[in-house]
Amino acid sequence: MKNHRLVPVLAILFAVFVWGISFVSTKVVLGDLPPVSIAFFRQLIAILPLLLLLRLNKDTLRIRKREIPLFFVAAFFGLVLYFVFENTGLMYTSASNAAMLVAAIPVFTLVIESVIGHKKLSLFTLTMVLISIGGVYLVLFENGMPDFSSKTFLGNMLVFGAMVSWIAYTYLSKRLGARYNSLKITTLQTFCSIPLFVPFLIREIPDWKVPSGLSLLHLAFLGTLCSAAAYVAYLHGVQKLGPILPSAFLNLLPVVTILTGMVLLAEIPTWSQITGATLIIGSLTALTLKGRKTAVTETDRKEGTTHETYSSKTNPSEANSIDTNTGEAKTETGHARAAGSDTLSRAARGLRTQDE
Repeated sequence: MKNHRLVPVLAILFAVFVWGISFVSTKVVLGDLPPVSIAFFRQLIAILPLLLLLRLNKDTLRIRKREIPLFFVAAFFGLVLYFVFENTGLMYTSASNAAMLVAAIPVFTLVIESVIGHKKLSLFTLTMVLISIGGVYLVLFENGMPDFSSKTFLGNMLVFGAMVSWIAYTYLSKRLGARYNSLKITTLQTFCSIPLFVPFLIREIPDWKVPSGLSLLHLAFLGTLCSAAAYVAYLHGVQKLGPILPSAFLNLLPVVTILTGMVLLAEIPTWSQITGATLIIGSLTALTLKGRKTAVTETDRKEGTTHETYSSKTNPSEANSIDTNTGEAKTETGHARAAGSDTLSRAARGLRTQDE
């Protein structure tokens, strides 16, 4: 591999590794702090590094006044509700389950976009969507049959609620993504989320206690590395490599979570879950690679240039999404993982404000 590609590839792998561990870190901190409190403190910790990054980027927090309500509404769905559902779900389900379900967000976004926009899915895309939904089913129902009374099912459904919240956030943030870069959106929405967490936070205050040293380390990891450092690393990789190759790496997020969960939490996935994860990751990867092939063809046909030229013209704050007509990859801002939606956002995640 050429040296000029090695650094951005390593940056992407760093981001995938960090974001993959985030579900496991949250599970560790849940031993000392309630779920909403973890999300609240994580956003507080993330504010300082995000402000520093914004300063290094020579940007400000200035926005149009009429867009302030939209920032708050989007933050409510993308940060507050998302983490209320996800962190609460992690109390009842495994970190690997949560990661596998969140990885499927792009597919469900694709289906909803197709319905709302009255866009017909190609046969290839529809096939990949059905395969991914089959994978989600296997993850939701461990033994292949619904058990509505189990705590794992409750946890999975709460994580599914987080997916719905993120999809709503994606549509709410479309206009913001067209006007502001993802670092600015992330920083402002992190600020907006703080007061919005309070109504959910009040009932947890009596359960607060001094976290252990290990939990504090994991909380610092979530706020600084997951919400700031990994974000910068991922954007560097997208800037140098274009959006399609990094998005393929994001599909490895659940794999990192599963392996980390096995080591740190002794979570052993069932064969049903492994099969489900394989179907989800495989379908997303197939859609991504099809988009990569089409990107090269379209660029050569229209501009007579290589894929490298196509990549260099792509907004560095963009990551992967999927075109509803062809199943091809298109660009999407990488706010999902930066904000803490550690999935495809993400990477994936996995994921994550969609630019048209």
